[in-house]
Amino acid sequence: TYLGPFWITLSFALSAAGLGFVYSTLFKVDDSVYIAYLVTGLAVWMFVSSAIVDGTSSLMKFAGLIRDSNIPILSHAIRTVVGGAITFMHNLVIMVGVMIYAKIVPSFETLLVLPGMALLLINAVWMTLFFGLVCARYRDLPPLVSTVTNLCFLITPVFWYRDMLGRRALFADVNPFYHMIELVRAPVLGNVPEQLSYLVVGGIAVVGWSLTLYVAARFQVRLAFWI
Repeated sequence: TYLGPFWITLSFALSAAGLGFVYSTLFKVDDSVYIAYLVTGLAVWMFVSSAIVDGTSSLMKFAGLIRDSNIPILSHAIRTVVGGAITFMHNLVIMVGVMIYAKIVPSFETLLVLPGMALLLINAVWMTLFFGLVCARYRDLPPLVSTVTNLCFLITPVFWYRDMLGRRALFADVNPFYHMIELVRAPVLGNVPEQLSYLVVGGIAVVGWSLTLYVAARFQVRLAFWI
């Protein structure tokens, strides 16, 4: 087609625009700022959730390569994450567009998107590899992981603001997905992410990689028999 992968971007843009105008009316907030908030949150959520959901089949879909070659299994996880990252890069076009629409002027804070994305990529790789290994062994887990991920979407401040919870804002603060989104969304909106978000996402990376490397070292030799 003429648009190629930009059909995904166009579909994302139309959905975000419709949702943005509806929810900005319901929440009685400025539609331009809210659409920028919503589009950025959705784009980051799609990247993070794809690392988890696509990660459940990331090793099984390369079963032939794993059985017939000695390629490190980490490379298969990276290939899956790169696919999600390419889609995210296409969606950057929409994010730039909503920044212009919301009259958000790029500043020093905007550059903080780069370390935020770096942390997301680091976490995305271990999540993809971990769920790929576990789901290759237990084939009933992929539907469960997908269901839980969809539930997390509803309880994560993507459509709504954290402050709307009032005294229950703690539920957002203990949500790791909220902090992952904020590492990118806050700089796009011209704000500096909270230090807590960096600590949470950095801590998740350390714990997640430690667990994944342990699981990989212990069960990698059996992977060819599982798939």
